[in-house]
Amino acid sequence: MVTETELVHEIVLACRGLAANGCDTGIGGHVSMRGSDGESFYMNVFDRTLGEITHDDVLHLDFEGNKLGGTRPVSEGWGFHADIYKMRSDVDAIVHTHAFWVTMLASLNRPLKMRHNLCTLFHEKQVMSPDDRFENIGPALEGGNHTIIIPWHGAITVGDDLHRTAARMVTLERMAHMDVELEGTDAPELPEEARLGLRKLIDDVSGYLELTWDVMVRQAEESLAAN
Repeated sequence: MVTETELVHEIVLACRGLAANGCDTGIGGHVSMRGSDGESFYMNVFDRTLGEITHDDVLHLDFEGNKLGGTRPVSEGWGFHADIYKMRSDVDAIVHTHAFWVTMLASLNRPLKMRHNLCTLFHEKQVMSPDDRFENIGPALEGGNHTIIIPWHGAITVGDDLHRTAARMVTLERMAHMDVELEGTDAPELPEEARLGLRKLIDDVSGYLELTWDVMVRQAEESLAAN
């Protein structure tokens, strides 16, 4: 069983790694992990950027928003974390950011287009939410979807471990950058029939998300050592 110390450390690494990859745009981003009891979660505080998060900046909350550990400010977004954990027993990690290019994509009010092979990681797994209310986010998550784009706001990725969930957000930011830059051009999307095969190669065979997490950990450790 993962200890509380290990949970907190993973969140710190994810926050720092996200920041190192352009997903830190002021306060407001949050990373969480389900507690080992299954009925609580750990999440970073509201008054620090992702790039500033240390082990002292992670709170322990129950699904009603009560603090089980820590006294610092909690993001108002804590509720959708709790609700997602209650709704999806397969989800043990959640990442929400207002990363610049992700937010640009969200402001176009459309999903990521398949304009690069890495975009296929989101093929048939990304959805739009009408707005940032959980009553709309929740239904969008049904069916095993792991990425939600919230119009004029940002995005959420979910998963059964923080490594892949955080790496997804980093990949989404990179692909959103390409997609937004290509907006208004006649750049074609990948053929539909090629997408699932590419996703399998990139994810199942190559382990792209796991390797991306390894890079994020190295970047996070460098960031922590510098502070």
